[in-house]
Amino acid sequence: LRTHLDFESIAMSFAGTFDRISDVLSYRTNKQVVIRDRVLGILNIVCISSIVIYIGVWKIGFDKAYLEYEPVSGNIKLDLAGSTPSINLLEEEYCRAMKCRLCDSHDVRYPNIDTRELLVTTYVREARQQRVCRRNATECPFKSPFQTVLWDDYLVAGVEYFQMRLDHSVQAPNFLAATQNKMFRGNSRQMYGRLVGTRDGQVRTLKEFPPNGQMDMMTIREILAAAQVDIDRELPGHIRPVRETGIVVYCRIRYFNDYTLLAPAPAVRYEYEFLSGSSVESVYEPVHLGVAWTSPVDVEERMMLTRRGIKLVWTQEGALGKFSFSALMIAVAVGLAMARVVQLILDTAA
Repeated sequence: LRTHLDFESIAMSFAGTFDRISDVLSYRTNKQVVIRDRVLGILNIVCISSIVIYIGVWKIGFDKAYLEYEPVSGNIKLDLAGSTPSINLLEEEYCRAMKCRLCDSHDVRYPNIDTRELLVTTYVREARQQRVCRRNATECPFKSPFQTVLWDDYLVAGVEYFQMRLDHSVQAPNFLAATQNKMFRGNSRQMYGRLVGTRDGQVRTLKEFPPNGQMDMMTIREILAAAQVDIDRELPGHIRPVRETGIVVYCRIRYFNDYTLLAPAPAVRYEYEFLSGSSVESVYEPVHLGVAWTSPVDVEERMMLTRRGIKLVWTQEGALGKFSFSALMIAVAVGLAMARVVQLILDTAA
């Protein structure tokens, strides 16, 4: 009898263990109850439709939520070209208030090196200075050992007609290294670009740059117009026009490849955008003219050049995208989570 009971207890133990395993490996679902309430039905349809439109149309269709983006890196080469020998100074309004000079790009560009911060000179003061303290003096009673004896101020005539020539390249280095696909790099000579500006609260295309194998060219007048700068008017807090005080203009080149309905596009595009700052720009450049070593007193002169003008600060911005299944799944998961939240709220209301 005892042996029979032991077998029954063992059998019951195995049965209980099997039931627990079955519970773990089972699938549970909620019962669905149809509630004929028009208000809840309309709310459910509106909410679910809004989620589908937001995720499917806006996030995936327009916002390209299925793309993974990488910030771009690149290089840019700037060149200022032009001269103004054909300008009649008597016809220029600003030349009546101050003397003007005809110049070429070597006089106007500063510095004459490869740089992303280029000063287009509009005003120059040439101050001739002499040393008033000995070179080996132990102290000097003046603020500077050089004092100005003569000076000459002038404006650069026709600076608006000078041209900026640009050649720039861009790439998404990680995408390019991983795929070796040329769609993740480009050069301005082979890319389509445009100059954009804000007019009446809307972004408008001011100039287009087709992929024709040539450098992009823009006049200083076009750059100032895009930045909405009038160099013959004063900046806030100043009494002299921008032509005499100078100004800083921020030049942005933005790259993108998500302009097609099914991104990424096979080629990179770019946009120029110019934004004006509120600060003025001046550069002081001393040019030493030599020393009369045979004189009993140190006689040394220098020319102090004061340059003011349009400082162009160039930056390359933007990001290139490529298809990412994980990014797409995240967007879908967000939509499903939003739908679940709506369902819980409506279940509670019901």
